[in-house]
Amino acid sequence: MQSPTTARPLEAPVSEPVSSAIAQASPAAAEPDDGVLLRAHEAGDPRALAQLVRRYQRPVYRLALRYARDPDEAEELAQRTFLRVLDHLSTLDARSFRPYLFRAAANLCKNHLRDRARLVFGVPLTVAAPEGESAESRQRRSRVRESLARLPLRQRQVVSLRIEAGLAFAEVAESLGITENNAKVTYHHAVKRLRELLGKEDL
Repeated sequence: MQSPTTARPLEAPVSEPVSSAIAQASPAAAEPDDGVLLRAHEAGDPRALAQLVRRYQRPVYRLALRYARDPDEAEELAQRTFLRVLDHLSTLDARSFRPYLFRAAANLCKNHLRDRARLVFGVPLTVAAPEGESAESRQRRSRVRESLARLPLRQRQVVSLRIEAGLAFAEVAESLGITENNAKVTYHHAVKRLRELLGKEDL
């Protein structure tokens, strides 16, 4: 009597080498890089996209929160960022994925702020003063906002991403599509100009 043939699993990985690279990764081993995950996603592995989102959801959300200053709005902006990236995922590779992700997040945030007409690159233009704030503190905050608004566009972007969003210079560069050295030089010129406008005591 002929032995019954073992049925092949219906959900077998489309690309076993790539999928196994993810499945075999132990907590002690280095996580697969973006390129491995992008190839796994292209091969049909649903876990790959989920891992990319988990990897970047915190920094994207943190950036959005620095702009929006509202957790719900920041969450929505982060979700829109990943949806936008998903639409272009087939055109991205390991080198271009991260810069594109941060550029998409920054652009969505800036558009959001412009539409709301409440903020300029993460700096509140009209916001209630903190309870108990002194007149001197209110004046200082006002001077900072006004001085930031006088900076060139690129300098405002770099200052916002560096100070407001708390990004490293490499991440600032990726977000804006410039070199890390350019980001550092732009930041240096921006701070120098702010010191001229404000005086050192306000920085």
